[in-house]
Amino acid sequence: MSTPPLDAKPLRADARRNYEALVAAGQKVFSRNGADAPMDDVAKEAGVGRGTLYRHFPSREHLFVALMKDRVDLLDAQARELLDAPDVWQAVAQWLRLYDRSAAEHGGMSMRVGACLTDDRSPMAAVGAPMKASFARLWARAQTAGAVRDDVAADEVLALISALPRRPEQHGSANTFLDVVFRGLRP
Repeated sequence: MSTPPLDAKPLRADARRNYEALVAAGQKVFSRNGADAPMDDVAKEAGVGRGTLYRHFPSREHLFVALMKDRVDLLDAQARELLDAPDVWQAVAQWLRLYDRSAAEHGGMSMRVGACLTDDRSPMAAVGAPMKASFARLWARAQTAGAVRDDVAADEVLALISALPRRPEQHGSANTFLDVVFRGLRP
């Protein structure tokens, strides 16, 4: 369960319960109806009013940050761990598959995540910055090893994977889409 940002002041017990209820409700509503589901549905599912929802999450993107924080932290840790992998191409491919599945957790979320990661003013940009930096180091290692094209930047790869068509039943892109991208990333 995602927690409020560290720089936020501690929440009262009732406010913490509301925050956690909203995050759980967002997870359910967006999983069921996609990332464009009405925010009012999230408040209703959590059993709180609109004011409580928007006090905790001033925008849809702020709620996405709370929903994606744990996944982004996992992606960051995985990229750092794969930096020492003996087969750097396999490490990049493994990480990109995990990123693809993470970005597709909720219908319509992947494009939003991709756009947020390229917009430094987005709430997602701050939470995604460590993950982006870790993947950039992994990508640079793969470029140095000659395992991937040297004319494609790490953030371009993230944007490309985020833009792939999704198949919800596969929890990510269809393997054929990823295979085409992977072939295009090789030198």
